[in-house]
Parts: sequence; structure tokens; C-alpha cells
Amino acid sequence: MTRPVRALLAAFVASSFLVMGAGPADAAAGRVKAPSIGMNAPIVKVPVKDGRLQVGDNLHVVYTPRKGDPPCDQSGSTLYAGHAWQDGNGVADKWGKLRRGKIIYVRGCKFRVTKREFWSEKRSIAPLSRPDGPPRIVLYGCKADDYSKATVVFARKVGKSAPFG
Repeated sequence: MTRPVRALLAAFVASSFLVMGAGPADAAAGRVKAPSIGMNAPIVKVPVKDGRLQVGDNLHVVYTPRKGDPPCDQSGSTLYAGHAWQDGNGVADKWGKLRRGKIIYVRGCKFRVTKREFWSEKRSIAPLSRPDGPPRIVLYGCKADDYSKATVVFARKVGKSAPFG
């Protein structure tokens, strides 16, 4: 795909994203940052319908359930989903490189990766977001080189970091 076509596609996706109702009003405070892979993505809250997170088409944001557990809570898991793209411009493209010990920041809280797995896209993600258990985040996105699989990254909260936005 040529640069002009990519630019046109990106503009279309961005404008569609705003028109379809997942725009600034749905943006959650904060970003998901993973310095080791160069990720710094805004968070967008979306509904869950029939047990499925209703992610939008924007390749550069992470999506989280509108009524999900807050990331800096003292307990529970917060799910973040993102798109991978074979051409290399999706937010989840490099999630497979997040190995044990790497750091992820969300809304001022620090998380350390505990494990990374590759799942079948058909496996239920229902247990990934829950209000109880240890404080953690879970990143879930298609595997960039094999859309029949998903990259799943688990990270536990480190210290007593408090949210700052």
C-alpha cells in the first residue's frame, strides 16, 4: 500500500471513528504506555454487547469496557484491547515483544508484565476482566502475523502507585 493510500485510509478510519460514536466523549482519562515497545496510546471506553467488547476501527487506541474495573484499583483485572495490522501500524503490533519484567503504565500506575501468551481467537476472553483478584491489567489483540491467534499480555500492579490522569 502506498503512503498516499495509507494516509487516506487513516483519515477515513479517524473520521469514521468520530462519527460512529466512539469519539472524544468516550475517551477515558489517560493512556497506556509501554516504553520498551514505543507504545503510548489513548484509552477509549466502549460498551460490551452479548459478552463481546465493541471495539472500534481505530488502529491507534486501546479499548476498555465502559463499566470495567478501573486500572489503578486495589483489586481486579482491567482489560485493554487493541488492533494489530500486518503492515505494522496497529497499537497491538508489538505486544508480542512484551516479555516478563517489562513495564507498562496506565493512568499513572505502574504494571510489570508477568506473562505473555498466544491464544486461539475463539477462546473466551470473559475471565480476563474481573472486579476481584490481584490488581492487574490484560492487553488483548490480534497477533500481527496470524489473525487466527491473539496476543494476551498479563501485568501486575507494582507498588502503591496512585492515578494522576
